[in-house]
This record gives sequence, C-alpha cells and structure tokens, in this order.
Amino acid sequence: MNMKPEVRGIRGSNCVEVFAKCGYFSGKYIYGGIFWSGEEEYAKNWSILIHNLLHMRKKSAEDTLRTFRDEMAKFLSNPKHKLNGDARYDKNLVVQVRGWKTIKSSEGLQFYRFNKDAKFSFVVGRVGGQEIDRRSGLVFLKIAGKDGEKVSREIIWESRKEVLRVWESLTDNPKVKEELSKVRNFIQILEEYMPADIKNNSLFLSLVGFVAPFDFKGFSGSLLVSRARLFEKKKTAEELLDELKKKEESLWLDLLHTLKNGIYKTDDENSALQSFMQFLKKWEDKDFLRELRKDWKEVLKKLIKGERKDFLGVFVRKDQEEGKLSYGTFFAPSKKIKLYVFYEKTLENKIGKFKEGFIQAYNMAKEKRFLGNAEIEFVESTPIENIIYNLKGLKDLNFDEQLKHEDSLDLLFSLLYFACRLKNLRAITERENSLVGILLLLDTDVREENGGYDFWSYFNFIYDYFGVPVQTLNRQTIEILSKPNQEGVTPIFKNLFISLLKDHKGLRFDFEGFELPKDLNIYVVLEKPSVGFCYERFNLNQKPERHFLYEIYSVKVRGNTAEIVLEDKMIVLAGGLDSDREVLRRWIEEKVQFQNVRFCFITASKWEDSRLEDIIAQSQESEKIRKKSLFVEYSELPTAYISEKAEPDCFVIYTTEFENLKAKLKIKDERLSTAIAIKPAFPKDDRFKLEGEERFYHSALQVFSTKGPGWEREEVYSEKKNLFLFSVLSLSLYESESYINPYSKLDLWQKRKTVYLNIQRNHKDYQIPLTTALYEMLYLLGKVPDLQ
Repeated sequence: MNMKPEVRGIRGSNCVEVFAKCGYFSGKYIYGGIFWSGEEEYAKNWSILIHNLLHMRKKSAEDTLRTFRDEMAKFLSNPKHKLNGDARYDKNLVVQVRGWKTIKSSEGLQFYRFNKDAKFSFVVGRVGGQEIDRRSGLVFLKIAGKDGEKVSREIIWESRKEVLRVWESLTDNPKVKEELSKVRNFIQILEEYMPADIKNNSLFLSLVGFVAPFDFKGFSGSLLVSRARLFEKKKTAEELLDELKKKEESLWLDLLHTLKNGIYKTDDENSALQSFMQFLKKWEDKDFLRELRKDWKEVLKKLIKGERKDFLGVFVRKDQEEGKLSYGTFFAPSKKIKLYVFYEKTLENKIGKFKEGFIQAYNMAKEKRFLGNAEIEFVESTPIENIIYNLKGLKDLNFDEQLKHEDSLDLLFSLLYFACRLKNLRAITERENSLVGILLLLDTDVREENGGYDFWSYFNFIYDYFGVPVQTLNRQTIEILSKPNQEGVTPIFKNLFISLLKDHKGLRFDFEGFELPKDLNIYVVLEKPSVGFCYERFNLNQKPERHFLYEIYSVKVRGNTAEIVLEDKMIVLAGGLDSDREVLRRWIEEKVQFQNVRFCFITASKWEDSRLEDIIAQSQESEKIRKKSLFVEYSELPTAYISEKAEPDCFVIYTTEFENLKAKLKIKDERLSTAIAIKPAFPKDDRFKLEGEERFYHSALQVFSTKGPGWEREEVYSEKKNLFLFSVLSLSLYESESYINPYSKLDLWQKRKTVYLNIQRNHKDYQIPLTTALYEMLYLLGKVPDLQ
C-alpha cells in the first residue's frame, strides 16, 4: 500500500528544515535536522531505507549493505534523488508511538548486589584549617591565575609544567627534585625544537603526560588538579613510542632530531633513543613511583598550609556520621537472558573456548549464589560485521581531524544499521517478555581509552538508549573468562551479569538516618541535552538549539526500604512534535495529583536553557508541580587527593561548608544556591589499591545546585533536604553496575568528544554534530513500528 511517510514532523521549524531543503547560511554555521525535518520527500527516503534495514532478518551480504549505504549517500547529497519503495506507515498514525517501553513479567530474578548485610555510611564533610586531619578527608587543589580559561590540550600542557615547577620548589627529596628538573628540561627543549603547534598534538601530550602525569578539570571558570597518576601506566614507554612512530612519522623524525641535538648532544641516534628510553622507564619503576606518591602527599600538605600563592590547596575533613544505606538486592522481570555473541574476525579461533569458559564461570557464580535464580542461554555466535557495518573502515577514521564527506557517510550508516539491529532485538524482548543480550568481543586492550576505538562511545550511546543489554569484552576479559578456574573470575562475571541487565534491572535497598515520609513515591527526571546546533560557531550572540533526552526513574519508599526502577525514556526534539512535549507535561500533571508524590528534576544544562522549565511553565498545574519539586543543576568539582580512610564513606557537604570551600579556592561560582555536594563511597577492595597504599582512582565531588534556599544539616527544610539527598544517592546506587562499588556518577555529561559530520548536499558543505544526529535517529526509530 502506498501511504504517506511517518518520518515527518507535523509542526516544522525553519531551523531543522534548512538541511533537508538545501538552505545555506555560512561555512561556520552548525546545522541539525539530518534525520527529522518537515520536508516530506526527503523524509520518505529515510522511511524506505530504515524499512529495508529493519527487514534484513538474515545475515546479509556485505555488498547488500554497501548498496544501501550508497543509496543513503545519494539522497543525502542529491535533493532530487528518490529511493524506490513505499514508506509504509502513515505519519498521522504514529504520532503517539512511543520509542521506549518497559517489559513486565511475573517470572523474575533477584540476587544480592554484594551480600545481605553490606552497608555504607554517609558522613558530613567540613572545611579544615591548614593541617591535614589524620582521620580522613579530601584535598582540592586549584591553579591560580587561570580563571576563565577553557580546558584545552595547550592548557593541560602548560598546567603540567606549572605543577612540576611547584613540586620541584617544595620537595625536600633531592632524588625527586633531580628527576623533576630533568622532566622540566625535557619539556622546555621539546618546545624549542619541535613545531609550534606541538602542544596541541594528542600523542605528544601523552608523551609529556608520561613523565608529568597530572590531569586537570574545570569548575566555574577555575582550573583544578583532578589527579596525579603516580602509578602503573596504561601504556609502556615502548608502546607509546611505537604508536608515535606509526601515527606521526614526520613528528617522530623531529623528535629524533630533538633528542640528538637538543637533549643528549650526540650524532648516534641509537644512543639518544636508548638514553631517552631510560629516562621514560624511570617513570615506570614501582619503587620510584612509590617514592613519588609519598613525596606528593608531603607537597600537598605544604600547599594546604599556603606556602605557595600560585596554587590554592584546601582540606575537607570527615565529621560525624549521618546515616547508612545497604548495597541492596537487584531484581529483573525475567530470570532468563538469551545471549547473542558478535566477535571480531581476529578472535574467531577463540570463540569456542570463550563460550565453554563463560558457561563454566556462570555455573561457578551460580554455585556461590552470586546470581540468584538467573539463567543464561547462548543463541548464536556471528562475526561483528553482522551488527556493525564496515568496522575495519571505522577503525581507520581520525577523530582528531575534521571528518571528510565519505567518512561521515560511513560512520552515519554504520550507526544507523547498528541502531536498526538493536531495535529489532528490543522488539523481541518486548514481545517475549524476556531479556535478550549481546556480547561484543573486541580485539582491544583494556588500557586504551574508549575500548581502543575512538568511535565506540557513539555506539554506546545507542545501546544505552535502547536499554538492550550490550556488554563489550576486551582481550584481557576474554582471556580471563576463557580460563574460569583462576582467582577473581567470579566477581568479574557478576559485574558482567549486572551490566547485562541494563535498564531492565531494579534495586531494592534499606536505609537509616533519613527523615522521610513512610509512604512516598519520588520521580527523578534526568534531562540530557544534545550538542547545540542551528547557530554560527564562535558567535556569542546566538543561542544554539538543542534536543533533549529524558530518563524517568521511580523511587518507592515504604518504611525504611526503597525500590528504584527506570520507568520511561523520551526524546523531545527542537522543532519536533508538540505532542511529545504534551506527553511529558500530561504525565507530570497526572502524577502530581497524588499526595505522596514528589519530583526531583536534574539537568546537565542551566535551568534557563532547560526544555523542562518551559513544559512546566505551560502547565495549568504549574504552581502545584513546583511546590512538590526540586529543580537541580549538576556539575563536578575535581578532587586532587582522597585519603584512604575517607574512601569507604559517602561525604555530604552542605551549603555553608561548600560556600566556604569555594571561597578558600577563590572560585567565583554564579550557579544557583548550592544544595548539596557529594563524594561517593568507594569499596574496601584491594584490587583498586597499589600494594596496600592509596587507590589509583578517585572520584570527583558531585555538586548539585538548586533554585531554592541553601540547605544545612539542621533547618526547617529538613524534609526537602533529606528528599533530595536520598534521591541522588538512590539513583547513584542504581546506576552502578559493580557488585562491590555502590555508586556511579550520574550519566549526565556529554562524555563523547564533539565530532561533526561533514555532509555535502547540493554541492554545499554542511556541518552537523554527530550526537545531534543520534538524538534525531533514535527519535525517528522510536516512531517506526516494530517488526511483527
């Protein structure tokens, strides 16, 4: 039947229609609307293509996918090109189609996260004096004089030099002083001999970071030290130099020249390289790193005492305990999970052994009652190309450079095909009321970022949205699970299983120390904005448009027990359908009528840029909603160091103390009145320690700001303060996929690098943020009915 296409907004927007209609502003303009616009013929092409991809039920030949990819390229590039086929769905019939649904089942599973009696405490944090309290606490370290500067590669490069200089001036250890001096000299000579833009090169920044291992993050225009990586390296010196030699051949030759003529003053290249390797290997030596960690703590103490004016150090000590939360019990709507395995071809000869080991590890976990009544069934194993198109080509993309037209098309099509496959699997889950999971076996190294593939975070965004249980496994994990008799495999398997439950899991836990009503339903709504679009880059007078993803969590409190589940997800597009905003508004209006309902709205943007603010303002129940709601902005303040005794506890820093902390760090924060700042709990687990010493990872302070008055430990807003603290801790507990780690940072940040697609349409070049395109893609797929 030839019907009108479903993929079209009934109410259009000039902004999102520009790309489809071949409008054009300037080379600096950032566009949106690649998947969703008001142009009907353009939309029909997407409808036909998606229909074809969704109906590829069998393993399809690569040339078939290549044909579909080329067809997509044609209608994107040529506005006159039309695909053959029917757009099967009437747009007027799918306006109310929801893109995300929960599954229900009477046959469920449940198991303890850690053990039945495991709990962690939350304690009050107070700003200390100029001495580090021996009991426990947090250290914050700000670099003075860099206010208002955005974190960039050059800023990180220069800041590493600053830390080295200050450390060298304060250390009392002559061996450390000598080595720091060598590092400063090395960086100085690099700057003198290498090309002028060397500070912006990612590999050379990593090289400098190998011997000046300091990380930095910004907060309200201030730059703070976020970590001193004085422990075992992700990559060895040999691996780092090999990568530099392969990827930066010209700069590698420049480095050799610098080593010979600038540093070691020799004509012997091998001699210079050998000396340089010895210099780098010093920073791999465990005894030297241990000495550095010990000395760094002494330097922090001096900075807290105020011995330098260019660095501001503050100590927050642990005070009294406020309450406790249990680790809880996970549950899910189905006790069986069916697994599909997709693997890179380089791992094909390891699949049989992996599956045998996986089942053995599962049985071992079952024997220890780690997984309750869970059941696992393998459905099939197949090459990863059957779910990710052109993986080999994606590996070759350089995301440090601007993507070319053809590369943009390859990436876009691969993501669309992946999303269509996941949509089909999600449909099976909903139809059968059972869990369907995917294991992606990648030939990558655990020490590499993004699993070793720069593009992976965008695939991750897709399966996070669909909630299809997808878990990636790298070479190290594959080897461990292939030999399940070795020590530590059962905890790894339990974490893997928790991750596979994804959005289908729920968490039930006990608490004490919170003043809450005995019968309460809290709805926590996370607002996740897309990257901005429809504006001219670098034009500060233009306000970008954004799409918004909403995740709605339900927290039911009954006595001293709570239960949290993910209730819904929805996407509201800029220039999208009015009905989408109406669905969200009506849902809030319906829930607010109940006496025992409260809301906690959390956004990663500012409230003046929030779509939620507009939706609530347009409601006739606006006043009632606001009385029952908390409106919160989220940010993070990096910690330079956390003492061992402070790790197991959750620190809570109330308004006055947090304002005191900012004042001492001279942070000019124009955010809303700070509600609460939280340092999450971290488990007592030797796997996260260095030979009985401090941990090699520590979390940032999670800062929650609100429109309302600041909250103190004792005040008339006690119930709202407890409501808020309890809401964010509940969500943190839920989002953690670790059996032993009872927290996870709220997933609100744009962790993905802002990559721009460069699409040529009608002989003009258009730049479109990739994450903006993904919001539209997922929204569009949500409007397309599932296969029957």
